[in-house]
Amino acid sequence: MPESLGERIARLRAARSLTQQELADRIAVSRVAISHLEMGLQIPSERTVALLASVFDCEPRDLVAGTRYPAAKAERLPPVVARYTALDRELLLLERDLAWLDRLADLPQCNSLAHEILHRWLDRLAQLIATPPDRHAAQRLATTQREVQRRLAEMNAR
Repeated sequence: MPESLGERIARLRAARSLTQQELADRIAVSRVAISHLEMGLQIPSERTVALLASVFDCEPRDLVAGTRYPAAKAERLPPVVARYTALDRELLLLERDLAWLDRLADLPQCNSLAHEILHRWLDRLAQLIATPPDRHAAQRLATTQREVQRRLAEMNAR
């Protein structure tokens, strides 16, 4: 017997250590709506499936494949969804800047520029930490902030 979509959603949510409330916040529905989806009391709309697929880092049709989701609704699902958040974008930009600074590390004339860039990133991270979308984002931001602080301390020690 195929897995219900609700069971799959609950399993994927648990695998990512998300609460029902955190998942609800990410896709802009109520916690009760998530509970109803997971218990099979409600069939999610195509929009909701697309949003869930984005959170679970898969395509909408892959999310419903092999479940009892109605075939007529599955046919109307978009083939792909965006999977990156604004926070992902910021952290990728920071990663790019850190890689760039690593390449310039041996050039003494770039030291003040590196300090300036790292301090700007610390300011930006502080802004992001002030209003994280969820606890996972808060953890990612705190880890990233510590990494930038560590790099800055290493530069100051040289």
